[in-house]
Amino acid sequence: MAEEPRPGLIVGGRYELIEVAGRGGMADVWRGRVRGDSGFVRDVAVKQMHQNLASQPQYVAMFVEEARIGSSLQSPNVSEVHDFIHDRGNYYMVLEWIDGIDLGSWVRWHLAHDEQTRWELVAAVGVGILRGLAAAHERLGPDGRPMPVVHRDVSPHNVLLTTRGMVKLIDFGLALAPDRRQETTDPGIVKGKMSYLAPEIVGGGRPVPGSDQFACGSVLWEALVGRKLFDGATDYETYCRLRDCMVQPLRPLRPDVPQPFAQIIHRALSPSIDTRFPSTREMARQIGTVLKKVQLRKDLHTLLSRSVGEARTALG
Repeated sequence: MAEEPRPGLIVGGRYELIEVAGRGGMADVWRGRVRGDSGFVRDVAVKQMHQNLASQPQYVAMFVEEARIGSSLQSPNVSEVHDFIHDRGNYYMVLEWIDGIDLGSWVRWHLAHDEQTRWELVAAVGVGILRGLAAAHERLGPDGRPMPVVHRDVSPHNVLLTTRGMVKLIDFGLALAPDRRQETTDPGIVKGKMSYLAPEIVGGGRPVPGSDQFACGSVLWEALVGRKLFDGATDYETYCRLRDCMVQPLRPLRPDVPQPFAQIIHRALSPSIDTRFPSTREMARQIGTVLKKVQLRKDLHTLLSRSVGEARTALG
């Protein structure tokens, strides 16, 4: 029998569990602490796989794969994986501790205050997401050959905004990599949240880096408008909207958004992969060009940091 995780439990001989910081369908995330010599103390996030899944090889393989892929990505916009532990029947992944909130909560906080998100901050968030995706899409293997990783689950819940104004892409649990040790998806099963799937995936195609770009465009549209772009009354209606790529024009809903930024988002949401940007890095570059043309009184990191701090305090 696996030991029930609890506050104060030491995992792997060095990581102390403090409190549960979040719960998900596959794992709980604990705020943890690692202690070193001479009084060294550092906060970490300890992701603990649910005990009822720890005895199922398919889910364990997914958890191991998430840690393996995450540890191979080098980007300030991707959460760092520090360690992986199997201890007393439980599986744990140790990650950097990110002090902040997810993008979805940030957007909902604005809605609760009956205000719109600042398009400049949404653009800055977009650049962070895209740079994190670029690190995955441009990943190289040990021999220097391309080994691109497709995230497959880009959504507001998997984008963290820190109190320092940084953007972190998290959760590569559903990622697709050419060097994965085994396929963890049953034939005919589509991974990812329905509302953010690209048309080619809905149509039965294989996910590609351009599919992540489409999902990012959908996330940015949602962050600006305050509701999902593809959100039907039923799953089937959502499926039809995705299949037919029914994209509602952005600017009539947000006339303050500059035309060039709206065009970037709509290009990412193109039904055809060939008409999207050649890479997420290029999309990020073009958003950066739009931001450079705007005269801002304060640094965007400072503005985002303050906004995240206010939202985090209000949300408890």
